[in-house]
Amino acid sequence: MRPHIGLKSLVGIAIVAAAAVAQSPPRPTLQQLEARAAGLLPTKDQLRYQEIPWVHDLADAQKVARAERRPIFLWGYGGRARPDNGLEGC
Repeated sequence: MRPHIGLKSLVGIAIVAAAAVAQSPPRPTLQQLEARAAGLLPTKDQLRYQEIPWVHDLADAQKVARAERRPIFLWGYGGRARPDNGLEGC
């Protein structure tokens, strides 16, 4: 036996659906989205690390460090599954 949906049930579902649509917030405008994104973008001070002249070869980094009398900052990452990982044993 198939369930029978009555007219009252259909009207009730339609009212609930209409109320849900009416309560949804309005979509933001492009200007509102751009203003929100502007607050999320990093500042110049936060991006200063990108100005560091990274060297990918340790021997080259040692030459530069000696010439400039500066220390070496070694950035390593791991994972044996990475084919580009020269520091696999570290």
